[in-house]
This record gives sequence, C-alpha cells and structure tokens, in this order.
Amino acid sequence: MPLIIIIVITALKDGYEDFQRHQSDKRVNYSKVLVLSDVPNHNATEAKSKTFIRAIMPDRRSKLTGEGGSSTPADGPRWREVLWEDVRVGDFVKILDNQSFPADILICATSEEENGAFVETKNLDGETNLKSRHGVPILANLNDAQQCADPANSFTIQCDRPDVDMYRLNANLTKDGTTYPVDLSMTLLRGTVLKNTAWAIGVVLFTGWDSKIVLNSGGTPSKRSKVERQMNPQVYVDFSLIYA
Repeated sequence: MPLIIIIVITALKDGYEDFQRHQSDKRVNYSKVLVLSDVPNHNATEAKSKTFIRAIMPDRRSKLTGEGGSSTPADGPRWREVLWEDVRVGDFVKILDNQSFPADILICATSEEENGAFVETKNLDGETNLKSRHGVPILANLNDAQQCADPANSFTIQCDRPDVDMYRLNANLTKDGTTYPVDLSMTLLRGTVLKNTAWAIGVVLFTGWDSKIVLNSGGTPSKRSKVERQMNPQVYVDFSLIYA
C-alpha cells in the first residue's frame, strides 16, 4: 500500500507538470501572425500530430483567429491573422515592430529606406544589442500584399536541408532566370524579435522542428533519474519472488 501511494502521487505530479508544459506550448502555437491570404501555396505540408493531452484539450482556434464560420467575402490578396502552428513553408508573412518571428524567414522588403531591419537575438545567443539584417535586393518591391501575390513577381528558393549551425545558411533565389545568393544576413530566425522597424515582409523557409532554434534545443529530458531506472527492474524481480 505505501508503494502504491507513492507511485500514484508521483504520477499525479508528473502528469500536472506535463499538462503545464503543453499549456505553455499551446500559448506559443496560438500566437498570431499576419499571413498573405487568397494566394495558393503549393508546398506540401504534413498533417500535425497531437499528443494525448493536446487531443483532449479544447480547441480555441476559431475564437482566436476570428474565422469560425465567417462568411465575409474575399477581397483580393490581403494580410490575415493566423496561428503560428498554421504557418507553412512558402507563406508570405508580415511582421510588425516588437513581434517575434514564428519561423525562419527570408526577408523580402522592410519599412526602412535601405531595405534593412534590426532584430534582438537574446533568446538565441544571449546578446541584448540589436543585429542588422537586410532583405534580398531583387525582392525589395514586394512591399505590399498585391505585389507579393502578383504572378509576375514569382521566384524560387533552393536551400540545403535544415542543420543546427546557427551561423550558416546555404541557399539561392532564382527569379526571371537569374540566380542570386542568399545568406544568413538576409534571414530572420525564429526566437528573435523585430526592433526599431515598423514592418518586415518575408517568405517562410523553415517551420517547427526544422527551424534552427528548435534543432538546437534538444529533446525533452526524462523525469526518471538514473537510480529509478536501475531500481525499477529490481522492484519487478522482488514482486515476482514475493508472489511466486
């Protein structure tokens, strides 16, 4: 009986901690960002998997996005608020000042005259000073929803598979038959914050598990200590000897 009581109390404590972690993850995933709507995105995205706790938790998607059955007619390309977890590779996003980035994003255009932007990277490297970034020069005209949706401004991005190196990005952009190099100074990484820049428009390169901050975060550590892992088989053997 004492052993059963201890196991039940430990299970309840661990379950509550897991629930709190899922709640924290949900607050992040349910943050909102402006995404270009009414524009086809041909990049395939796998369906999101759900853990047991997330499956039983109520879904507030329609309340947060304000979409739930709305019959408002579409009025051409426009910026629409969506949840972070619904952002896909290839989406055009518009980030406002003091907002965090939901994914790794290639900069197209910004509000600054020289197509530059400033970001705060303390969540990545602990440095509080602002870093400068700049957009791809050939995409500087993509400064509104209509320009981003115009088929004449279409382009293709090719890049290496996601890797854990925070300071390297091998990619290139092809537009009108001409290829342009792309490096990390033209990207906004997830975990950073836009500062001293009214807005920045970009296209999503990596999301979720493929973003650099997640690749460097590692897996969730186990709550079981080394002593517990060694004692559990011994407890099973003891029970089998007692009741044999």
